[in-house]
Amino acid sequence: MEPKPIEIDIAKRDLIDGLIKGVEVIGAFNQDQPNLTPSDVAKVANISRSAARRYLLTLVHIGMAATDGKLFWLTPKVLNLGRSYLESARLPRSIVPFLQRLTQQLQESTNFAVLDGQEVVYVSRVNTPRLLTTGFEPGTRLTAFTSTAGRVLLAALPDEVLAATLESMELVPYTHLTITSKEELLKELQQVRNQGFAVTEGQFQIGLRGISVPVKNRHGLVVGALSVSMSSASCSKAEAVAKCVPMLQSTANTIMMWI
Repeated sequence: MEPKPIEIDIAKRDLIDGLIKGVEVIGAFNQDQPNLTPSDVAKVANISRSAARRYLLTLVHIGMAATDGKLFWLTPKVLNLGRSYLESARLPRSIVPFLQRLTQQLQESTNFAVLDGQEVVYVSRVNTPRLLTTGFEPGTRLTAFTSTAGRVLLAALPDEVLAATLESMELVPYTHLTITSKEELLKELQQVRNQGFAVTEGQFQIGLRGISVPVKNRHGLVVGALSVSMSSASCSKAEAVAKCVPMLQSTANTIMMWI
């Protein structure tokens, strides 16, 4: 059994500011900005240009970044940071056999995801043996409100935490179907909480349907979401729910006995 995290008070003197800034520098790179100058990084990390340059050169020195003398970009070695979590955390590894069986039963790709702030992170996945697959690979992050797994995990939050999360959340439309009203989203999350599963269609990508159920540990705490990803054209929404939800819930109940 994995240890249970607790909230602790951490004194400022116990923090290493350089490590915090180093992580922020790495986080400055994204899909929209894969190549950055020291000035770009300085703005994102709120540090001086000279400090940003030193951080970037340090990343180059340890092989996590490369440069052409002006622009900097991350290298695949950065993936070792995420791999350390996947290899050390028991839960993502122990989930895989259950996903394999579920994928075989449903003939659709399945995922296990966890909530990280306002994002959902897919940490385990098993693809259906098809030429074309839908869904997200391990390590993929999505805004929680657009993801079926994210909605399950948001719905599991205590009311006060959920209210604060929604208050600070920006609902950006990814498709013409994306919910952008916080009132409408809250109603959707309340329905998810009441029925015990979530279904999304076209919220992040047109043609993609997701169905999720919460995964609880033996203490009854929600630790993640079990999901199936499929094309919306494969069958009707009602057919997909009738087929997938019982199997997802059965698998989640079995997982609960092991974690």
